[in-house]
Amino acid sequence: MIKSTLNNLTIRNKLLLIYAVCVLIPIIVTDTFIMYNVNANYKESLYREMQHAIERVEYNLSEFINTCTLFTNNMYTDNILDRFLNKKYSSNIEYYEEYTKMLDNNSLSYNYNYGLLYKIEIFADNDTLIGGGKISTLKSVKDSNWYQEYKNSGKDIFLYIYYDETKKFIPGSGSCRTISIMRTLDNFGNRGVEKVLKIDVDYNEMLMDVLNEKIDGSIYVRNKDYILFSNQPGTSGMRMFENADSLDGLHPTMSKTFSAGNDEWEILIFLKDTPFWSILFQNKGLLFLILLNLVFPTVQIYLVGKSISHRLSLVVTHMGKVEKEQFEVIHTEEGEDEIGILIRSYNMMVLRIKELIEVVFRKNAEKQALELSKKQAELNAIQSQVNPHFLFNTLETIRMRSLIKGENETADIIGELAVLFRKSLNWGADYITVEEEMNFIERYINIQRYRYADKIKFVHYVMEECKQLKIPKLTISNFVENACVHGIETSEHEGVISLTVTRNEACLIIEISDNGRGFEERRLEEIRRMIAAADIQMLGEAKSTGILNTFLRLKMYSDSQVEFEIDSKPEDGTDITIKIPLKLVGETNN
Repeated sequence: MIKSTLNNLTIRNKLLLIYAVCVLIPIIVTDTFIMYNVNANYKESLYREMQHAIERVEYNLSEFINTCTLFTNNMYTDNILDRFLNKKYSSNIEYYEEYTKMLDNNSLSYNYNYGLLYKIEIFADNDTLIGGGKISTLKSVKDSNWYQEYKNSGKDIFLYIYYDETKKFIPGSGSCRTISIMRTLDNFGNRGVEKVLKIDVDYNEMLMDVLNEKIDGSIYVRNKDYILFSNQPGTSGMRMFENADSLDGLHPTMSKTFSAGNDEWEILIFLKDTPFWSILFQNKGLLFLILLNLVFPTVQIYLVGKSISHRLSLVVTHMGKVEKEQFEVIHTEEGEDEIGILIRSYNMMVLRIKELIEVVFRKNAEKQALELSKKQAELNAIQSQVNPHFLFNTLETIRMRSLIKGENETADIIGELAVLFRKSLNWGADYITVEEEMNFIERYINIQRYRYADKIKFVHYVMEECKQLKIPKLTISNFVENACVHGIETSEHEGVISLTVTRNEACLIIEISDNGRGFEERRLEEIRRMIAAADIQMLGEAKSTGILNTFLRLKMYSDSQVEFEIDSKPEDGTDITIKIPLKLVGETNN
């Protein structure tokens, strides 16, 4: 079954089958496996990169908060600071003297320059303190939101995140996005004075830890209320926090939650959907190898297939021409393989057939020459009947006109007749141009007008492209004469003869119409049957030779390719249409 199916396939399809089964499918399967592994390795590498990014962000942010929290321990255990805050001052001078001593013996300024803290403030419920610098009275902030949130939390150390819009209007006050750590300084007891430490971490430094992560995706850090940090364009410490729940409808590629002080923060990473081809193009070496595995075998199969199928197609094409008796030698590079041997054998066969045909043709040449001579004799016999018939009618017309009128004007018409005589006698060629035929017809019509005066009206149109086309001589003249003599002459009313010569893409079209007596239906059918079966023998037996004579000439000249139509009604005239193939009336007939 498989063998029978393969035998029915063309060589080209067999080669395509070999290419598909032995080259294309194995390459596709192999390359698909390779590309699958490349994609898997890429995703694994990307997953590790995300893990490392999350770990770095978590470590940096946690370390930042923890370091700032550790700083509060220094303030919490500072005995000098505690005594300064608890002391009641009797004058401003005493306060400034103690303040200067406290700064000299306190690490407050040093720790402030760590670069992690943006602002340090200490508030104490001591009315003798003079507000300014880093120390202020507690009553100045008791109504603030941060203080209320801190007291309500009930925690000793409290991380508070909020947006401080007033910083927009105070140059040098830092970012509006504020992360503060608050702590009660009660390590040495209150002693009747409440003391609160508030430090603002440097938001922009923390933001840089997120922005510095070079990952092809989006990173967000949020708590339960806000999106604290992100690596998106336009992220700034001066912009309002976005709500944390704006990310709830999205599906992060990876996320992790960690503790930042007393708060829970979550890191989310959203990766862009990287097209597989983008991954593949990043591995240019692999891409080149895949293309090489596909292109090189394809080119080789194509070249081998073309070498085989092209020459076999030539053999098949020329074999088809042999069936149509066209014996042509194959002109191509034969080659030394089996197909080359086949081409050489075919060429030898064609040359041998041509030799045999020439032998047979020479034997039939004499017989064909005799047949052609016979046809030419028949054609000459037809033409010999046309000219005397035409000349007799013309002479009779002039004679009758002269007898009736007895006028000398017949001299002019005889001159016209002389021209017609010379033209008919001097036409040596079988073909003349349409323009020459029309000149002949117009002289004939002049003669007929001389006879019938205004009884005959001749209307004609010849397309410019048709004037130089060649037709058998007297082709149109005989039909015009037939319209005058048999159509108009016996009619009592004014006769109109219409002649048009046009062409289309395939044929020269000649149309002759008159409004004469026409033919009876019986006579019209008789003429049509006569035309359909016309031959030289019928011409000798027919009573009237006009239409039949001209049609036979056209039929012989055109090798029976002429189309002839005649239509007529009694007292309504006759219409004749002749169509001659352009290939028979062009310059090839010169």
